[in-house]
Amino acid sequence: MRFVVAGGGVAGLASALAVTRAGHDAVVLERDPVDAGGPAHEAFDVERRGIPHFFQPHAFLPRGRRLLSEWAPDVLDALLEAGAEPQDLAAKLHGPREAGDEDLVYLWVRRPVIEWALRRAAAAEPAVELRPGVRVTGLLTGANGARRATGVAVGDGDPVRGDVVVDALGRYRSPPGWARAVGDPTDSGAVYFCRYFELAPGAEHLDVPVLNPRGDLGYMGFNTFRGDNRTFAVILLTPAADPDLRVLRHEAAWEEACAAITPLDRMTAPDHARPITGVMPMGGLMNVDRTRDPGLAGLLAVGDAFCHTDPAFAYGLSFALVHARALADAAAEAPDADAVVERYRANAGPEARERHALACATDAARSRRWKGEPLDLARRDGCYPLFSFVGALAAAPDDDEVLRRTIRRIGLLDRTAAFDEDAAVHDRIEAILAGRSGPPPSPGPPRHELLARLAAWTG
Repeated sequence: MRFVVAGGGVAGLASALAVTRAGHDAVVLERDPVDAGGPAHEAFDVERRGIPHFFQPHAFLPRGRRLLSEWAPDVLDALLEAGAEPQDLAAKLHGPREAGDEDLVYLWVRRPVIEWALRRAAAAEPAVELRPGVRVTGLLTGANGARRATGVAVGDGDPVRGDVVVDALGRYRSPPGWARAVGDPTDSGAVYFCRYFELAPGAEHLDVPVLNPRGDLGYMGFNTFRGDNRTFAVILLTPAADPDLRVLRHEAAWEEACAAITPLDRMTAPDHARPITGVMPMGGLMNVDRTRDPGLAGLLAVGDAFCHTDPAFAYGLSFALVHARALADAAAEAPDADAVVERYRANAGPEARERHALACATDAARSRRWKGEPLDLARRDGCYPLFSFVGALAAAPDDDEVLRRTIRRIGLLDRTAAFDEDAAVHDRIEAILAGRSGPPPSPGPPRHELLARLAAWTG
């Protein structure tokens, strides 16, 4: 079969690579004039107008890294050679390693390098045709009004026809008349203010009990992502409904805020790291489930076009690979295009929907917390979405089994039910948190004190 892939980002490139390695052909249509040549560092010079979050933090969760090692080891090797940094969380275990612990590995790498490695691999695949600089303008449908996608129309040139059309246009792009499953967007409730840094000579990433530094001040939060080649990102998350905190878009205000928050004060100090980007705001972050049938045969969606969630969970990259693998498996097993689409949706849809539901519930709980509502994160019968994420991470350093199950849950290695239905793990988390003297102190000042420090940049 011939797969027409609309969109040449991570999901589109991975899907094309996966289906061709399953024995089919693929053509990838990408609006931006990108090419597969050049060294990895030149990927940061590429202009990706179709991907507003191109320079925002990305990471491969353990599931994504494992998928790369299984079906695209050449891509994984290229990423490692280009400076991607694995982080083996099994090293945090106190006892001996067990079967499955080899999967508890994150892969930290920036988005431009990821696309560079995937595009280079796709260009080397004889059955993949890359067409950069081609603007997809709509779907081609069957003769006599048949509800079937038979290819895509492009801005200049002849239509591109195929047996299956793959919508990899992401969360933002959708040409007029493009058929997509209806999804009701749910606002994540947050605005992100991100900045990238490079470690100073001799400095190392801060070591924390489980993953990377993150925290919550009760009215806003912060997160950090490692990157390739000794880089890292610091993200300040604020309520979308709090206009006063939008002052963080100013670099001086952002720096002042970090100086008031532990351990961001250390991470952003000049002797530890130097900034390599300005402050990059990102808002309008929605959770959208489009996994239902769009009502057009021969059409399926992958990546963010299929389902997208709050970037704080970092599901996007790994789900792009999950969808690519599900598509390849369907293409290898199914006898025709209709069966490919049906099997793909049946395999990829349930997991995407459950993660969408989890993201919505967790975001809603976070928003309630930022509004000042007292929430119990230490008990399962309190605020379960935050208990299962924040509470579990807080308990994980004290218990190897809690660490394993928590990382497997947030790293997409297990379905959500594996954790949600494990009463014994919940008991262990509750016991650990109950044994502590109280909730940890806030890593930063109260809201009014922070705003007073930022007053010089308001207005």
